[in-house]
Amino acid sequence: MEKLETKADFFKLFKKINEPAWSHLTKGKTRIDYAHNGVGYGNDIAGIEGFARILWGAGPALESLNGSWKADMVDGIRHGTDPNHPEFWGLIGERDQRMVEMPAIALALLYEDKGLWRHFDHKEQEHIITWLTQILDHACADGNWQFFKVIVGTVIEKLGYPADQSEIAAAFEKIEACYLGAGWYQDSWRGRQDYYNPFAFHYYGLLYSQLCPEDPRSQKFQQRAMTFAKDYLHFFSEDGANIPFGRSMIYRFAVSSFWVALIWADLLPEFMGELKGLITRNLQWWLKQDIFDPAGMLTLGYTYPQLTMTEPYNSSLSPYWCNKVFLLLALPEDHPFWKAAAKPLPERKNRQLLKALNAIVQHDHGHTFFSNAGQPGPNFHTLTNEKYLKFAYSSQFGFSIPRANQLKEEQALDSCLGMQRADTTILTSGKNKQVVATSGQFMVRNNVKDVQSTEQWVASTWQVNPQTWIRTWLIASHGWQVRVHRLYLDDVYVVYETGFALAMPPYEEAETFEKAGQNGRMNSHGFSGIADLASEKRNNAGVLALPNTNLMTWEQTYIPGLETTLDKGEHILATAVYANEDEKWGSQKWQHLPVLKRENDHYLCIDFVQESVLIEL
Repeated sequence: MEKLETKADFFKLFKKINEPAWSHLTKGKTRIDYAHNGVGYGNDIAGIEGFARILWGAGPALESLNGSWKADMVDGIRHGTDPNHPEFWGLIGERDQRMVEMPAIALALLYEDKGLWRHFDHKEQEHIITWLTQILDHACADGNWQFFKVIVGTVIEKLGYPADQSEIAAAFEKIEACYLGAGWYQDSWRGRQDYYNPFAFHYYGLLYSQLCPEDPRSQKFQQRAMTFAKDYLHFFSEDGANIPFGRSMIYRFAVSSFWVALIWADLLPEFMGELKGLITRNLQWWLKQDIFDPAGMLTLGYTYPQLTMTEPYNSSLSPYWCNKVFLLLALPEDHPFWKAAAKPLPERKNRQLLKALNAIVQHDHGHTFFSNAGQPGPNFHTLTNEKYLKFAYSSQFGFSIPRANQLKEEQALDSCLGMQRADTTILTSGKNKQVVATSGQFMVRNNVKDVQSTEQWVASTWQVNPQTWIRTWLIASHGWQVRVHRLYLDDVYVVYETGFALAMPPYEEAETFEKAGQNGRMNSHGFSGIADLASEKRNNAGVLALPNTNLMTWEQTYIPGLETTLDKGEHILATAVYANEDEKWGSQKWQHLPVLKRENDHYLCIDFVQESVLIEL
């Protein structure tokens, strides 16, 4: 396990992560040139991105860096902002990716009492300011990008140059338009509530609060961050893992940068040991994963290289955004963080409603997971259905993404309800040379409305088509997720429902749990099961999903499942799901399934061992 106690330990980790990339600087030092994959803004800008994202850590680490590192940083900024240099970073346009990279470059000029800035002569400083000022002359996305204008404009002023105050004021207004209350932002009108709250909105707001402590907005940003921290604490499990959810999972331990920014802003000093424990455990968890290639470069993926889960804006150098966590290196040697002993997470409830997220989080014997009602709004981001609209997201079992949408094995539907029209079939051949006809083309939850939430359950409605809709209640209790679905169908459908995906290496034996309306598996990776709670049992439909579909493992996975064919009309389905990495614990819990009782046509009661929950249909 990586030793992470002192400032020297964290600086050593910074070098381990970044020196392999830094060794691929171009001749003019303006870009990182390494192993390109396709990216929406092109690989030339991706090279600039690589240089800039390392500065999120190299700026705060400036005091500890040797002379050659500093010289490279100076040369890169000097040449990149010089319009007469062959490696000039160029003139930007509307919503330009280079806007995203400007804050790290700008902030690097301020650390160590403007240590880098003093290396440039007057003409070079003019070039830098001219290049940075472009961001105030062009439109950028109306979400967290507005903070780029705020931060860059503020740095320009700190360096003694004028910045367009009307543009900065307009950016603040657009940031306010994203604020939902209770510490949560929505990332533009079509955006979601996800990790862009901690590692973007709040991170930038806390940075600004230190750049301009006299501005009343700074206190507001700090208060919002403190409020958000109460919810965000529930995204982490005791072993340091965080729940994978939403887009941009390739930034990995950037999720801890929020806690670092709180420390930087001198907030929650009474919890310094708990914050240190949270940050270090998260980093150590990530360092145990397969996140580096043989050359030591960060890869695209989550716990292993996995291009299929990426976004169009993910280049081979995008993961270096994780350097935001190294803001820690700007803390002085005598800061309480370096002296604090890492402590366990503070006490928290085992079940907590995260109202802004439309989710209930549970902490169950080391397993932290969301029961997720989904977020209303347009489907925009890559794999939105998989990243935002599954029934559950887990610190232990992650979530899966499809290779195609026809066969169950390639669709890898975990924690989902898959709908197939019964009159649409495809032919597939099995290993026994038999040709099998199966329903084709899965539809999965891709939009929701009418979201409701309580401390025990969340609910929402999926409109499959104008005549078909499904109302789903997700009941969370003592590690169980019970789902109640009320379906109104316009035709005959095959309905396929699944639980958590369990790693199932081909070389490892597994114990099978199977009876009518129940199926599950148990091996050294844990236990995962699903059970029909209604009297008329569905058919068991557990599958071995293809390798490289789950974020937490490259192995094939077992996804427990249930399947039935339903006629046109109204139906009620009820399902219990349980999973835990502790296989013995999981198999013991499975012996005490929740019990469903139909009170009348309007109410269902779910009896757990510890409590009963009433649902109004």
